[in-house]
Amino acid sequence: MQNSLKNKAVAIFDLIVDMRHWNAKYDGVYIKSEELSPNPYLNPNSIKSENGETLVWVNPAFMTRQISQIASKRDGFTLKITSNKLINKNNAPNEDEKKILNYFDENIEVPYYWKIENNQFKFMGALKTEQSCLKCHSHQGYKVGDIRGGISVTFDVKEEYEQLQIINKEKEQTITYLVFVAIGVLLSFIVYLNIKRKDEEKISRLNESLELKVKELDTFNKTLHKKVNEEVVKQREKENLLIQQSKLAALGEMIGNIAHQWRQPISAVSAIMMNIKWTAISQGVDKNFLDDRMKEANEQLKYMSQTIDDFRTFFKPGKEKECFDLKMEVKKAYKILKASLENDNINLQIYNTKEIKAFGYASEFSQVVLNIISNAKYVLLERKIQNPKIEIYLSSNESNIFCEIKDNAGGIEPEHINRIFEPYFTTKEHNGTGIGLYISKEIIQKHMQGTLNVKNTDLGANFIISMPNIKGNDNADCSKTKN
Repeated sequence: MQNSLKNKAVAIFDLIVDMRHWNAKYDGVYIKSEELSPNPYLNPNSIKSENGETLVWVNPAFMTRQISQIASKRDGFTLKITSNKLINKNNAPNEDEKKILNYFDENIEVPYYWKIENNQFKFMGALKTEQSCLKCHSHQGYKVGDIRGGISVTFDVKEEYEQLQIINKEKEQTITYLVFVAIGVLLSFIVYLNIKRKDEEKISRLNESLELKVKELDTFNKTLHKKVNEEVVKQREKENLLIQQSKLAALGEMIGNIAHQWRQPISAVSAIMMNIKWTAISQGVDKNFLDDRMKEANEQLKYMSQTIDDFRTFFKPGKEKECFDLKMEVKKAYKILKASLENDNINLQIYNTKEIKAFGYASEFSQVVLNIISNAKYVLLERKIQNPKIEIYLSSNESNIFCEIKDNAGGIEPEHINRIFEPYFTTKEHNGTGIGLYISKEIIQKHMQGTLNVKNTDLGANFIISMPNIKGNDNADCSKTKN
C-alpha cells in the first residue's frame, strides 16, 4: 500500500515538473485574463495586447501556484510549491517542509522524501536548479544542480487504511478456516495411529532387522576409524619425507655457498704467502714483516673455520622453544648467503626501528628466512634484474611480530601465486624440488603458530611472516628480563 501511495505522489510530482519544463521551454506564457491578478514579483507581470486586452505573464513558479490552488480545493488533497529562499511569501514552508528542504540541501542526491502521519501521506519532491531557472533565480545565488525548493503533495489515506483493515479481516477468516482444517488433519492422524497399532508385529520385525544393520554399521565405523588412523600415519610419513628432502636440498645449496664463502679467503691466503716468498727472496728475512703477513693469513684461516661453524650451527635443530632476537636470526641466514649474494651483486638490506624478541624455534625461523632469500636470489638472477636487491623489514605491534621479505624481481605470475606453497610445485624447471616454500609454511604455521603469506607489490614479491607477540606468560614472555 505504501509503495502504491508513493508511486501516486511521484506521478503527480513528475507531471507538475513536466508542465514546468513545458512553461520554461517558452520562457513563460501569457494568459488573456481580466480576472487573474498578475504576479507582483514578476517584472513585467502583464502587458497589453494591440486590442487593449490584459495579458498576464505566467512563469513556471506562478503556474505551479495556480495549479496548487485548484488542486487543493479537493477534499483531503493539497499541492504546494515552497522554498527556503523565498521570492513569493505565499510559498513559505511550514516547519515540516523546512526540515525536508534542509534534508535535501544536505543530501542533494535524494530525489524525494515521504512519510505517513495522522492518516495523511506527506510527500515532497526536490526541485533542482536547471539552466532555464537561472534567468529568474541567479540573483539568489543558485547554480545548476542546486536544490532550489520542493513541491509537496499531501492527501488522506484513511480510505486505504480501511481497505487494509478489510484485507486483515479476510486474513483472520482464512486463519480460522485453516484452524478447522488443522483439526481435521489431527483427527485423520488419530485414525492413522489406530491403524498403525495393528501393524506392530510387522514393525517389530523391521526393528530387529534395523538393529542388525546398526550393528553392521558400527562394525564398519570401527574399521573406518582404523583406516583413518592408518592414513594419518602414512600422511605423517610423507610429511617427514618432505622435511628430509627439504633438508637435503638445502644442504646441497649450502655446499655451493661454502664454495663462494671460501673462494675469496683462499685467494687472499695464496697472495699473502706469495708476498712473503718474494719479499724474503728479494729483501732478506724481515721478522716484523713476516709476523704481520702470518697474522693476516691466520685471520683469513680463522674466518674460514668460523664459516664452517656457522654452517654447522645453522642447521642444528632447536629442542625447545626459546626467546630469540629476530634481527639476529635474520642476520644468521644472511651470513650464510652473504658471499653468494655479493658475488652476484645482489644488495640485501635489513630495516628495523627497535629490538624485537620472538618466541619459538630460532634455527627453524632462520631456515625459513634463508629459503625465501634463496628463492628471491634465483628469480633475480633468472630474470637478469638490473640493480637487484632484497629488503627485509622487521616490525611488531601488541599482538603480532612481522618479518617482510621483499625483492624487485617483478613479482609472481598471477597463475602461480595461489600455488607456490603447494608441495612439489616449482617454477624452477630443473633446479627445484617444489617443497622449500611448503616446508617453510609448515614450520611457521605448526611450529610457530603463525602465518606465511605472499603478495605482489609494484616492484616484486613480498613474503610476510607473522607470529604471535606472546606476553603475560612467564615461560613465553620475551619482554621480561630473566635472571
